[in-house]
Amino acid sequence: MYHTTAVSAPSSPYQARFQPTESKPAQKICLTNREREFLQWSEAGKSSWEIAVIVDCSEANVNYHFNNIRRKFGVSSRHLAGKIAREQGLL
Repeated sequence: MYHTTAVSAPSSPYQARFQPTESKPAQKICLTNREREFLQWSEAGKSSWEIAVIVDCSEANVNYHFNNIRRKFGVSSRHLAGKIAREQGLL
């Protein structure tokens, strides 16, 4: 009476939520000249305030660009974004 189908069920809820997905081809990330400049200063160890003084803009403007950089790379820190940018030859 009951029909069964052969479905491989995950053995735990953890496995159900974290199944590997197909990897997508890496997209080329485009940085503006200003974003590239700010990343280079950050890689040299400069803070947002120091970068603002060097390029004569507000610290909020520097942080705005770093937020865009982190969003483009999908990371949570400017240092990780800088590392990825170096690996991809963007710096």
